[in-house]
Amino acid sequence: MRKCVIAFFITALVFGGISMQTAYAMDCTKDTPVDQAGDWFATLGKKGMEKDQILAKRKADRLAICAKKQADEAAKAAKKAGNDLKKKFGM
Repeated sequence: MRKCVIAFFITALVFGGISMQTAYAMDCTKDTPVDQAGDWFATLGKKGMEKDQILAKRKADRLAICAKKQADEAAKAAKKAGNDLKKKFGM
């Protein structure tokens, strides 16, 4: 049974058409199907408080990674805009 579930998720990911760039281009606070599947595997067999702690930690980690990625992209865009202005004004 477990092998069937794993095979189903792998098949769904391969043929689902969800690329990692598309999955992480969304809002940081929303869980993607990939995140939900990972959370399900991580909490498989866990109950109560332990399950809630694992889910909270995984969500916090995803938010931190997404926020860092967005900050890096914003810094890169600001640097590019600054360089474009310098070229425009001939500096």
